[in-house]
Amino acid sequence: MSVPVRLTIGDCWEFKGQRLRFERELGGGLLHFIVERTLAPFQIEDAFGGSLAPDTAWLLHGLASGVLRRIADRRGPLARKNAEGREDDCEALLKLDSQARLRAFVVRGLEAMGEVPRSERAIRLGLAKLWAAEPDKAARLGHKPSPRSVRRWLAERGTPGERRLRQMISMSGRVERKRRLPPLVVELLRRAALWYWSRRGWSQADAYSRLARLIFRINRLRRSGGHLPLLPLPSPETLRQEIHLYECIDTYAAKYGEKAAKTRFKASGKGLSAQRFLQLGCMDHTVLDGVAIIDADWMLPVGRPTLTVLMDVRTRCIVGFVLSFEPPSIYSVMECIKRANRPKLNLPGSAARYPTLVCIFGRFDEIVVDNGKEFVGTSLEDALADVGVALRFAPTASPTYKAMVERFFGTLNKLLNHKLPGGVLKPELLREMGYDPAKDAVLTLAEIEELIWEALTVYHTGHHTGVGAPPAQLWQADVDAYGIDVIDDRQLDKMLGAVETRRLTKSGIEIFGLQYHDPATVGGLLEELARFEPVRGQRKGSATAQVKVKYNPVNLSEVHVWNRQRNRYVTLPCLDEKYTAGMSLWHHRKIQEWSRLKGLEFTTEEDRLVARAKFISLIETSAPGLKGKDRRAALRLRSSPKVQSLAGEAPMLAYASSRHDGLAAVIPHETLASMRSDDGQASSRPARPQKRSSKRRKVNPSQKPSILAPETGREADFSIDYSGWKEIDL
Repeated sequence: MSVPVRLTIGDCWEFKGQRLRFERELGGGLLHFIVERTLAPFQIEDAFGGSLAPDTAWLLHGLASGVLRRIADRRGPLARKNAEGREDDCEALLKLDSQARLRAFVVRGLEAMGEVPRSERAIRLGLAKLWAAEPDKAARLGHKPSPRSVRRWLAERGTPGERRLRQMISMSGRVERKRRLPPLVVELLRRAALWYWSRRGWSQADAYSRLARLIFRINRLRRSGGHLPLLPLPSPETLRQEIHLYECIDTYAAKYGEKAAKTRFKASGKGLSAQRFLQLGCMDHTVLDGVAIIDADWMLPVGRPTLTVLMDVRTRCIVGFVLSFEPPSIYSVMECIKRANRPKLNLPGSAARYPTLVCIFGRFDEIVVDNGKEFVGTSLEDALADVGVALRFAPTASPTYKAMVERFFGTLNKLLNHKLPGGVLKPELLREMGYDPAKDAVLTLAEIEELIWEALTVYHTGHHTGVGAPPAQLWQADVDAYGIDVIDDRQLDKMLGAVETRRLTKSGIEIFGLQYHDPATVGGLLEELARFEPVRGQRKGSATAQVKVKYNPVNLSEVHVWNRQRNRYVTLPCLDEKYTAGMSLWHHRKIQEWSRLKGLEFTTEEDRLVARAKFISLIETSAPGLKGKDRRAALRLRSSPKVQSLAGEAPMLAYASSRHDGLAAVIPHETLASMRSDDGQASSRPARPQKRSSKRRKVNPSQKPSILAPETGREADFSIDYSGWKEIDL
């Protein structure tokens, strides 16, 4: 049986990881291969366990099953060996070298003529025949190559029958060249690069100065000896390339830490995704890159406000946001959820052309948050469970999990913040421009909020590369398909609040030093809830009950008590009605603290009102002299936050059926508070990193070293009384 596969003497083959070379045909269908490593004849096992030479059937079976394959013989220059490993497609290869098609045309065409020419005269005649046989193709490829170049191509670029396009690429400038520097300088370069990666505080300039000092020292010794040549000093660019050569996850971790190395090199997993709008939301905070003034009267820069946003994962729409000087808190989170549930009726005039923007609101099925303190408490999860929203915690130490929100913050900075007066730019650019954000801040918080609405109009109506369409267009498509699920604002006010557990007595509920009571309501609650309380916890002669209380951290005028008998919230007003009107919890605690320092009485409503008035007066008179950090605190104390006033003045919303003017179809939502069976139990949380203990290690008194007085060497004298000394609190 003749061999159907063309075999060339010297061909390299691989069989189950073993490299073989073909020698010759033995006749009768037998083939002679040798093992490349040992040069011993290659044999296969027959059906009886013996050994015999491979035959044609073995060759065909090995090719069909894939255990036998012909491999290119990577002999020749290093550049040709590197070319064998290329996996680029045809277009990519031709972009690298446009002459690769000419080389392939020449070497393949000469081989197709039969005997491959070797002499220059024979190659010249072969090229003439090739150009005459295919004149159109030859004309497109250009001029004829020289016979010497063709001979080199035939010898180095592939083997007969295996002339692939990747072997025709010129490797000039694409392989590592031999170093021209002396071996000692190359070794010093390597050490300098490793010095750089092993020292956290070192810069490339520090590493180069150390390298230069070492080479100068060696040259001084060689100059005094007079026998060895002086070493050349590499350029800073050479050292930079050497440092870049050693950059990997290990060296990066040694210089910047494990966390930074994982952030730089660790592959990110699959991002957040949703099948429809309002299925999954993503919430995060950022400190806005813009300095605002405290108000239009003082014109004093306060600092950078905090922005909280809630993004729809499916459409990338910003469904709600809150801008205030409050630090990230449960208040800003819940206020953002409330705003996300309302139609956007206060849009700027530029948004009038896009009626879809009014309808960007609704209730999410699930919201993703990070592990900040304002998120991991039970208040947020309990509130969201009441309204039928699931809470998902992002993995700890995984900032890329919510990358879409981080990218939006970057987009907002480009659209708006860096162009505003008071915008925060790079320090070197600020110095070059002679620009001080604090001095140039001329925008109030309300003005910045209006500009954010303008920026959101541009964002929602512009093309979004992440979803391939404008976010507002995707939102409108899902509105038409599914409708918008919303919750009544009155339900949200009761359910979205901070959670505390308090004892309900005949006097009502006492919380934060304030009393909340309504005789008719408290009596009804005690009558219905006291029966569920254990007898041991009851007071003699009066009924009590442990209840769940929800309150708004920026409005202490009322609290909402959960009636587990009727599965609904009951509202109790504060007895100090005038004092708590518009009073936040943070503000209330600061007034209490200040009153204790001043020795003021703080028991009756009159005492509280007097303390509040004096404190506000102090804030107003001293604010112009405060620093930026204190001004932010002053703004929070002088009045309720901007978002509180907006929330308090917002009209009660009533939804009608869809009309001709474009109001979206609204689906009323029944909250889950009345159907919950978990009794408010908190779910498990992701493990948070443990803080190092601040306690000092105890020292054995018998081994405690003596403390010496400075400079004298004698034991210090501690007999002086320092009890009157007051340390300065920095």
